Amino acid sequence: MWQRPRLIFLGCALLLGLMLPVVRYLSRNDVAHQAIRIWLERFGSSIYEYHSKAGQWPSQTADLAKTSLPQQFRYWKQTLDDETIVIPWHKNLKADPKDNAGLILAYHNKGLYARLGRVWVCWGDLRTEYIKIEDLKAKLRSSKD
Repeated sequence: MWQRPRLIFLGCALLLGLMLPVVRYLSRNDVAHQAIRIWLERFGSSIYEYHSKAGQWPSQTADLAKTSLPQQFRYWKQTLDDETIVIPWHKNLKADPKDNAGLILAYHNKGLYARLGRVWVCWGDLRTEYIKIEDLKAKLRSSKD
């Protein structure tokens, strides 16, 4: 008599356990997505900060050490060295971020989200967007300096 309700309850619990990772992947408001977006915004703003201090655009990781990025983000260098965050190192950016809206300043390159075919990018106007890897590759090819 109690077997059938127990099996139904177990089946629902199993189904819920299988659906939870899918829902978390599709939700862009969880902590992992928010952290990636914050990292990208910090890397993007440090590129403009370097330009305002040095008068030229950064061309290597060591240039960003001269900005406030090391104080804001403790593992910034390791994140770049491991290529978790990739910076294309543009040479011909404009000083006003609005004029660089179509260029990618940085993108998140590793982890489960990237393996599943989508990445977070920081555009030249410092907005972040979740795009397909194919779109990222096409944009990087078309915006070579």
